[in-house]
Amino acid sequence: MPYSNSHNPKNLSLSIRWAARILGSMSILFLLFMILGHIFGNEPQHFNGLLDILVLAFFPGGLLIGLIVALKSEKIGATIALISMCVFFLLRPDTITSYWILGLFAPAVLFFVYGWWLQPKQGSAS
Repeated sequence: MPYSNSHNPKNLSLSIRWAARILGSMSILFLLFMILGHIFGNEPQHFNGLLDILVLAFFPGGLLIGLIVALKSEKIGATIALISMCVFFLLRPDTITSYWILGLFAPAVLFFVYGWWLQPKQGSAS
């Protein structure tokens, strides 16, 4: 059996980083599509109070900002996205079982894992 380098921690780290970037970019595009559709759509938009505005600030707002920042700085962006999603789930606990919302949240988890555990240290040689 030929030597396989697939178990190399560096390969795992790069795979998670690129999966986070690709899925994060797709989530950003979908969130922008969703937001623009609501802004420019034909259906009338109204808020049912301060709770609706707060919820929208954290999802999709905070998640979108966090994912965009994570493309440049994984740690900071993932932290913004994770905090936003935690607050969103506290405000709307009924949404925690939504596969669509969890799917949009998944790249933030990957960015978090890469940024806080797998990213090479700044002072180490590459």
